[in-house]
Amino acid sequence: MATKTVELVRDGDLIVEKKYGMTYDEFAKKHLFANYPVVIGDACKDWKAKEKFSLEFFKSSYGDREVNVEGQKFKLKDYIALMETSTEENPAPYPCKLQMDYDYPELIPDVSPRFKYSMPDWTHSKLIPEKFLGGADTLEIFFGSPGGQFPYVHYDYLCLHAFITQLHGVKEFTVIPPNQTPYIYQKKDNPWVSEIPNIKNIDITKYPLSKNLTPITFTIGPGETLFIPCGWWHTAHSLTSTISIAQDCLNTSNLSQFKEEVFRNLSERKSTKAYVGKIYLTGIVSLIRVLDRLGMKRKNLNN
Repeated sequence: MATKTVELVRDGDLIVEKKYGMTYDEFAKKHLFANYPVVIGDACKDWKAKEKFSLEFFKSSYGDREVNVEGQKFKLKDYIALMETSTEENPAPYPCKLQMDYDYPELIPDVSPRFKYSMPDWTHSKLIPEKFLGGADTLEIFFGSPGGQFPYVHYDYLCLHAFITQLHGVKEFTVIPPNQTPYIYQKKDNPWVSEIPNIKNIDITKYPLSKNLTPITFTIGPGETLFIPCGWWHTAHSLTSTISIAQDCLNTSNLSQFKEEVFRNLSERKSTKAYVGKIYLTGIVSLIRVLDRLGMKRKNLNN
């Protein structure tokens, strides 16, 4: 069956499309290794979470769990109640995040099977020590109210790929390609974060290079998954009450960028352990490339 494609938005040479029925080979060629975003309309079609993950479900099942949002502590049921009464002009604090891997592992079967586009993934491999990932959260639930705006423009930490699946409500995304990084004003202490506080209302006098940016904005709704490749700057804005699942991914397509990011972090330590870590990671990157190639050969033989 041919891929069904809908053009969501176009700005000059930059186009974001929504695709249904896409094969893995097409995704790998046109998006994963091309490092280009796409909205996948049916990636999560087999997830139980599509019907299960509602605001009422989280209030009744996890309402007494404590969450920390922008330095404020809430019971989850109180935060959701605040979401439900918030407006675009007076949004609830954002984002509220639940870390699934460690705090809500019983919910992982509801976002399984992991869709084919996000595999293989080495973020939880025993080959890569957790210290290299720097505490990156790789599987999260996001809650947002109308008007909830992500607090900064960024690319995903350590140049991991991101898959954002919308389960409830509508969210607006703005993306900026990596080749426009010179105009984004990276923070010196967190170079994966931009100094620009509001990408839709930039102070050109303070950030003159930003006039060269060409951000592109579009929306995704329930059942749709946005693939944000490594190094793409982005931010999000909830137009309604929203529930989203964010998954990070590491494989051959972004290993080089990941390695550079980890090297930069290790270089700041200037220790023998950091030097040994660089040598180890260099060897592991080579091994993962071999394992990925072998995996793809097996897959092709079985097809």
